[in-house]
Amino acid sequence: MIKHQYKKLLVAIFFFVSSLSYAEISDQSINKLLDLSGLTMQIDQLPALVKTIFEQAKQENTSILDAEYRLMVTSFNESISPSEIVGAIRANLKKSINEKEAQKLLAWYQSNLGKKITRAEKNASTPRGYRYMMQLEQSLLSNQKRVAFANRFDVLTGTTDMAIRLQKHTNITLYSKIMTAIKPDTPLNIKEVKTKTASVLTRAAVKKMVTLSFVYSYRNIETGKLKKYEAFLNDVTTMKFNKTIMDSMSREFESSVSKWADILAKKLKSKKY
Repeated sequence: MIKHQYKKLLVAIFFFVSSLSYAEISDQSINKLLDLSGLTMQIDQLPALVKTIFEQAKQENTSILDAEYRLMVTSFNESISPSEIVGAIRANLKKSINEKEAQKLLAWYQSNLGKKITRAEKNASTPRGYRYMMQLEQSLLSNQKRVAFANRFDVLTGTTDMAIRLQKHTNITLYSKIMTAIKPDTPLNIKEVKTKTASVLTRAAVKKMVTLSFVYSYRNIETGKLKKYEAFLNDVTTMKFNKTIMDSMSREFESSVSKWADILAKKLKSKKY
């Protein structure tokens, strides 16, 4: 999914004005938007996708024990609830999008091009899609025209910035809670935690994965059609819709990461895994 930088005050004012002018969005319209945009399916796929990424990490690093791998997967599954994430998004859309705006968005998602792009995004977000993307990495990134589009798309959506922010939060939260649990008598040095996080997280590495993801997702979409998609994403209504989604997802992911860290810390401390 995508995120746009948009001042909160302007969003609040625009929502207030529009709520006076148009009817409140119906539950039916929200459900159609979530389904037709592919969001419900993509979030439902998240646990399986994360498991695939863990599997790849285990294959690349043979020092990861089977018990540790199982602990990571099971604790993550315990901490995240796709239905709660979708529920939070639905509630926030109810506050930020009105019925007229919903119908405008639905017109895109019900169009032939909208359906084609959504289908491509759905296919790319599956565990199978992730594995295939990694197999094609070299050839995908050698297509300079597609890479250029991906870079424009990244600037438009702020995806790299969002990914770095979420990954930093994840790393710091996990490290802090786990170290506090297994070494409670040792003061936690937050500066050291941030330094360790920065050492394993580079902007170049994150941007490369974001670029690869975009190139892979839209590899079979003609350039002219992608330009139409860019125009849709630049529309004010689309920007507000996507910002609401991404803000909601970020909050829910951060909450899930905190739960995940608590579960991991508790099990590591008790050594019951």
